[in-house]
Amino acid sequence: MILAAFIIGMALCAMTLALIHAEDSGDKFGSAVAMFAAWCAFGMLLMGGTWGLGIVIPGLLAAVVLVLRTTNLGTAISPLAPYKMPLGIGALVCSVLVWVGVLNMMEGLPNG
Repeated sequence: MILAAFIIGMALCAMTLALIHAEDSGDKFGSAVAMFAAWCAFGMLLMGGTWGLGIVIPGLLAAVVLVLRTTNLGTAISPLAPYKMPLGIGALVCSVLVWVGVLNMMEGLPNG
């Protein structure tokens, strides 16, 4: 559960941040909410992933997300631009799932 939610959440963060980086629309409120959600999710995923998965996988995926954010990936996925806020919220939901798995692991409960 932790690994799947971590990978999906990081992919959603990368897509959201790339869309915001390539953005030129007038929807400033949606972009601000999406950016806030994506960066919060990125930090929470990085912390939860490091606790639950070690340092290698989260470190590599975080580096990939930060590199993809600055490339022209946003132009390739520009049809998803109207969905940047739901993508950011989805990343937050994945970060919550990662933390549920980490807390279950801390308590010694199975995390499916």
